[in-house]
Amino acid sequence: MKAQEMWKVADGSGITVAVVDSGFKPVPGVPREAVLPGVSVMSPPIGQPDKTYPAHDDVDGHGTTMTAAIVGDGTGGGPKGLAPGAKVMPVRTSLGTPMAFATGGEGAKGIRYAVDSGAKIINLSWGDHFSFDRIKESVQYAQSKGALVFAAMGNEGEGNNAVNLIAMIPGVIGVGAIDETAEGLKLSSHGPEMDLSAYGSKAPVRCKDNTAWCVRDGGTSYATALASASAALVWSAHPDWTATQVARVLIETAGGPADGAKRNNWIGYGAIRPRMVLLEKAGNPGAPDGDPLAPAPTNTPAPTPSQTAAAPAEAAAAEAGLPWQWMTIGAVAAAGLGLAGTLILKRRRS
Repeated sequence: MKAQEMWKVADGSGITVAVVDSGFKPVPGVPREAVLPGVSVMSPPIGQPDKTYPAHDDVDGHGTTMTAAIVGDGTGGGPKGLAPGAKVMPVRTSLGTPMAFATGGEGAKGIRYAVDSGAKIINLSWGDHFSFDRIKESVQYAQSKGALVFAAMGNEGEGNNAVNLIAMIPGVIGVGAIDETAEGLKLSSHGPEMDLSAYGSKAPVRCKDNTAWCVRDGGTSYATALASASAALVWSAHPDWTATQVARVLIETAGGPADGAKRNNWIGYGAIRPRMVLLEKAGNPGAPDGDPLAPAPTNTPAPTPSQTAAAPAEAAAAEAGLPWQWMTIGAVAAAGLGLAGTLILKRRRS
């Protein structure tokens, strides 16, 4: 990705990325000054209505890993963040706790807080079914305020291929994962809702109850963090652009399918390549409003994972993080598995 060269042009300075997730725990590898105070929107447990939770804590490690993917300094065994000059605003939800069933409603509240507090990019590396209507309203509110929203596709590619409903909301950038060769990662949920892809295979992630760094498959969670970081780089270089213009150039400059197709259901429009915008001056931002995404194809069979992005070396240079979390915890797992029955909803662009 030629990160060192990109950072001479822009490193994300001036851009705040809200990581609405499991919070952030100060760990080796993430500079304290890169993380804003943030907020916790966790609901108090039954019987303890006055109990509060600090934003700078994370019992799970998922949100901490997403933060490191964006602003990490590469020390202590952690990844080097793709946008080290950006600021991360942690918005702590119940993700990764026994209260995980509350994540959707909390996340909806957290999205609004983040936008009202100056976040330009909203990173959603999780999904929810039961609170979808509330989340959709919050996402639309964020968009009305000029924010750009990224949502992970999910890690059900080898199961029922359930796709995160948030990725179906018009204007949200659905992010899938690719491997070291730029092929669609088999675990990555896929379909017409996918817009961009980023590396999601082996990488440093927080593990052992957020007490250490380990190497695991990243999946679409960390791929989404890399996409958010890429947007921060582009927006930092072009602060006068709108969310629509940033999204448009990222899509135009993505490393598309190797067969020359405009997009496919495994990598979307392609592997994200911010260096094309910063170093090659590629991409036309176009009008400040409107829809940066072409209509999703209909009645087209999903390609096989052998359909790859055109620039594997660049895509593989990024690092990835924790697997998709909302499929594996408490009631949120049930919500994720329940998506299989809701895929009749079609994504429409306005």
